[in-house]
Amino acid sequence: MSKKRKFKVGDKIVDHGQIHRIFKIKKIKGFAGKKEEHLFYKQFFKRDKDQSLICSIPESNVKEANLRRPASRKKIRQTLRLLKKKPNGEAKVSVADAASFFKENDPREIARLLRLLWVEKQDKDKPFATRKKIIFKNAMRYLTEEISLVQKIGLKKARQKIRKRLKKIRPVKEKEENK
Repeated sequence: MSKKRKFKVGDKIVDHGQIHRIFKIKKIKGFAGKKEEHLFYKQFFKRDKDQSLICSIPESNVKEANLRRPASRKKIRQTLRLLKKKPNGEAKVSVADAASFFKENDPREIARLLRLLWVEKQDKDKPFATRKKIIFKNAMRYLTEEISLVQKIGLKKARQKIRKRLKKIRPVKEKEENK
């Protein structure tokens, strides 16, 4: 009986928020001399930068590297619902803590990060740091790509869906914070 493959050419995988497409699977001799299947993948959504970047990983290390298949339609719907909910007592996110949201490689965590940063961005009394703007932009891009892929819509429409939900969040007022 043959061993069933977990992945095949053409499958999409998510590597820390970025969508990639597997374009080749090849057996390569490893350090121990044992042949092992490697996945070769590149970015699915083209950008000006990184167009020629090709990554590979032994199939046995996929879980260790926290690579995953794209979220299900149900998970994306839950993620979109999560976006419009007001953060409940969650503190403002620091630049250092933002990395943990990306490390989880989970669209719901990216949505939580976007939500926290959105509320902070809407507070006109405090400056929104440049580094946080970059984090917000990256989180927006990652979530946009996954929603676009899963719901089979364009990037622009996916971004509009996210923004529409974020705009439903109202910033926490001073009086509410003191209660």
